[in-house]
Amino acid sequence: MQKTEYEQNKETGNVREDRSGWMKNKYVRIVISMILSGINIYLAATLESWTQSAGRLRIMLFCGLGTAAGYALIRGFFRQHEKRLRVHSLVWGVLMSAAYVLGGRLGRDGTVLPDLRHLPGLLVQIALLAVPIASGVAYVLRGRSVPQQGGFGRRVQRLYERCLKRRDARERAGKQYRPAQIWILYATVIFLCWLPVFLAYYPSVFAYDAEGQLYQVIAHDYSTHHPLLHTLFLGAFFRMGEAWFHSCSIGMAVHSVVQMALMAAVFGYTLSYLYRRGVPVGLRVLLALFYALFPANSILALSTTKDVLFAALVLLYTLTLHRFITKQRCDKPEEQPKTEALRDRGLLSGYVVWAVLMLLFRNNTVYAVIMSMPAVCLLLRGKKGTGAGVWKRYLCSTCIALLVFAVCAAALKSVTGAQNGSPREMLSVPLQQIARTRVVAEDTLSEEMRQELDRYLPSEWVMAAYNPHLADPVKNRAVIHDDPAGLIKTWIKLGMQHPQIYIDAFLDNSIGYWYIQDRSHAQIYGIGTESGFGYLSTDNRTMPAGCEIVEHSYLPALRAGMERIVSDNVYQKLPVIRLIFAPALYWWLLCMYIAKVIYRKRYDLLIPAAFLICYYMTLLLSPTVLIRYMYPFVVTVPAMCCCLTVDLMDSKGKNIQ
Repeated sequence: MQKTEYEQNKETGNVREDRSGWMKNKYVRIVISMILSGINIYLAATLESWTQSAGRLRIMLFCGLGTAAGYALIRGFFRQHEKRLRVHSLVWGVLMSAAYVLGGRLGRDGTVLPDLRHLPGLLVQIALLAVPIASGVAYVLRGRSVPQQGGFGRRVQRLYERCLKRRDARERAGKQYRPAQIWILYATVIFLCWLPVFLAYYPSVFAYDAEGQLYQVIAHDYSTHHPLLHTLFLGAFFRMGEAWFHSCSIGMAVHSVVQMALMAAVFGYTLSYLYRRGVPVGLRVLLALFYALFPANSILALSTTKDVLFAALVLLYTLTLHRFITKQRCDKPEEQPKTEALRDRGLLSGYVVWAVLMLLFRNNTVYAVIMSMPAVCLLLRGKKGTGAGVWKRYLCSTCIALLVFAVCAAALKSVTGAQNGSPREMLSVPLQQIARTRVVAEDTLSEEMRQELDRYLPSEWVMAAYNPHLADPVKNRAVIHDDPAGLIKTWIKLGMQHPQIYIDAFLDNSIGYWYIQDRSHAQIYGIGTESGFGYLSTDNRTMPAGCEIVEHSYLPALRAGMERIVSDNVYQKLPVIRLIFAPALYWWLLCMYIAKVIYRKRYDLLIPAAFLICYYMTLLLSPTVLIRYMYPFVVTVPAMCCCLTVDLMDSKGKNIQ
């Protein structure tokens, strides 16, 4: 059998092993693993809110199975040979453990740290729970580069190698399809899978901000609060239905079909790109099924929210960044310069187009692009085999995209006469922190501070308006007096007096982005089929007389079933499946992508993730947590993980296309 990378490195001395001290003793490792597994399951039981009301049998099963799983994970972690693997996995284990402990404490106690006396206990909890989590991370990091401890792992490895050999044999035999054929096939299948959902929700899922955006179209009173390009895009179908069919509902139906076709085309292109990269067919089929059948994809494909097309543009932008580090060389040396020039022009042109459209579809994207530029330039500059000027071409293209975006945004604003959005949109977190301080510590505030706060958040309504998971009630009613600078000064002064409350307010407002067990993101505006609120908003917004969007379900049974999932949140009763719906899952998948890339020292593969990391930072400052805000991660991160399975095989710098 062919030796693994770990075995080869071990023979050459490139792997550091640490088997000193108590780790040499098998029985000591067993005893310590048993003790830690018992402690960890106890800590997990105290952090899980459902254990407070669950029956004795469920708790006993949870503790028994959890202890066994914890023992297996902890013992597996102690058996790892490579010191570097243990260090890397433990670092990420600590981060994931901290998210779990902080989220559990917030849900249980309403605060992560009542006072400094509880700080040692908090750190001990994080440290203990980090060990079993680190063991799971180690399995992800090592992949095929470290020999599996058991026979099952080796069997899986041999099966994977056989699949790769079969793929190579098919390629040598010439049994390949054109990328365009793969693109059309996948796009058609995905679109057909969405058609029943379209008929069930005919003419569209007219929810979220559609009402406010179309009011701007009707009144010709535009605002930059919502991206103007999407408002005009949505308004074009609304006007078309009104003018051509004398029915706004038909206009929204056409919008749904067009948007479904666009999204299916983007997903089909993504799967075609994975095919060209050589990703195994099993992973491509799984990703295609996810795109076609996951309720968030099928329902949002016909939703009127701007986040749908924005997510598609983020996916295309990320794939373009990925192409910067995986450009295929021409097989004929005499044609190399001409071929490379043509490919570079096409790549850079596509990059500029997707970047400009992405910037126009989301107001906060410009901050993420600017923040990611230095990191991408450094990574491209250090990438071998891409040419010395790649980072310069990227920098130049990004600057052009930002310039074109600024010109287009100014032109749209001038043509529509749009008013600037309110600055309060950028103050969601500070206003939440001030409001929480008033709610929690009103009695401890000085009279002078209360009077100062009354200028911005009057006490007569802030107590009733504050929602720890939604900033809109406070943000929309705050009195800023066109003096955001004064509000910031007051915010800083109050924060120095109550830093712990500020930390709790920030964590509570963003908990769904990093705590995988969070359920508040699916209950922000309520829950239930009658209201149309839940995991997704499917309510039909009210429009003025003559402009109504009339619902008419052609498949009411399918709609009722979908509503049970996305409005009644029945998926939360399924222990493992519910994790697929969690927004935080896709952030932690991205973290695992980053962890594996760093562990394997393929730092150039961080380039596609740089923008997503920066964009995630802007989400932490948003008014609330909704799956539509994380939707770019939902559609992009799984595709990046599929690419990684091939990218990491390219250890000698050879491009795989």
